Amino acid sequence: MRRMAVAIVLYVVASLLPRIAYADESPPSAFVQGVVGHPQEHNLSCESRSATDLAAYWGAVFSEDDFFRRLPKSDNPYRGFLGDVDLPPGTMPPAGYGVYGGPIAANLRSFGLDARSRREWNLEGLKAELAVGRPVIVWATYDMRLPGVEAWTSSDGATSVVVQWQHTFIAVGYDEGGLYLVDAYDGTEKYFTYEAFDPAWAQLGRMAVTADQNPWADQNPVEGSVEGPATQPGGRMWAATDIDGRRSFVVDGRWWIGPE
Repeated sequence: MRRMAVAIVLYVVASLLPRIAYADESPPSAFVQGVVGHPQEHNLSCESRSATDLAAYWGAVFSEDDFFRRLPKSDNPYRGFLGDVDLPPGTMPPAGYGVYGGPIAANLRSFGLDARSRREWNLEGLKAELAVGRPVIVWATYDMRLPGVEAWTSSDGATSVVVQWQHTFIAVGYDEGGLYLVDAYDGTEKYFTYEAFDPAWAQLGRMAVTADQNPWADQNPVEGSVEGPATQPGGRMWAATDIDGRRSFVVDGRWWIGPE
């Protein structure tokens, strides 16, 4: 009797496996409605432009320059914006360049979004985000050019991969042949085949930033607080919440302060 019960359980599990595998697959196509692109305001500000437009999709409204001013500055693109933002497109370190996913995600968190930087990602992960309605910032190159990678050593001794014409887009959809991307350069939606996109994306390690609404955004605010983050003395962004009668704060969208 016991063996029969085990056999029945194994049969049921085995019969469900194809369905489980199928459920994990992305649909053949998906498109996120409501992402509005705008042309970048500086020659090398594509990352700030993409981040600003992505945030607006989630209801966090601020200007591109507001976002850029809050970005850390560094000669290491993994730590902050590298160089002069108004130099011509294609400028390479140390004069000008741009910034990578980590600082962009951290800055988005400071504006109240739940943002995460990704490296060495893949198309399936990207499509899965789009399939559930979450646009994604991706790092590739202008027109998916393939100039090749170079090494840049910053003053902190770290060596970073840099690529001329590195550029950001917001992925908003896909189908069986390719991706729909909002280009930070002119704010328009463009279509690129997977064969064109993936090698350009791979040059910078398939970098991306995903985002969602802050998990605390739906909590009841403390009486007297304002909606969204408020700037307090010290330059920090504080959002007050009252959860189950306990008052706490989210600082810069990243740190939780209050009773456990």
